[in-house]
Amino acid sequence: MDHAADARRTDLMTITRHVLNEQPKHPESKGDFTILLSHIVLGCKFVCSAVNKAGLAKLIGLAGETNGEEQKKLDVLSNEVFVKALISSGRTCVLVSEEDEEATFVDPSLRGKSVNFATC
Repeated sequence: MDHAADARRTDLMTITRHVLNEQPKHPESKGDFTILLSHIVLGCKFVCSAVNKAGLAKLIGLAGETNGEEQKKLDVLSNEVFVKALISSGRTCVLVSEEDEEATFVDPSLRGKSVNFATC
């Protein structure tokens, strides 16, 4: 295997690209999973960017709230980002996270069929 060639490879397969490539193989597919996944990927990119900008050390500090243990800033940020990303996908109806005491019920105008669980 030529490691130098791998390092210069620019035709990378992303999760979104893979799903879009596979979707035509499933004619019953309506694209809901693809849309939901693209919003999850967007949330991941946002959290990654926040960590890179602020530095992990600053985001690991305590946020001052508790959920049985001291909640970390990164947990709070990640939870908020993913809740918003999943709601904006239009493919979720209920979101449950260990960061929130109660389930988040999506407004009927934005509601989809999926129930999503997250542990940030």
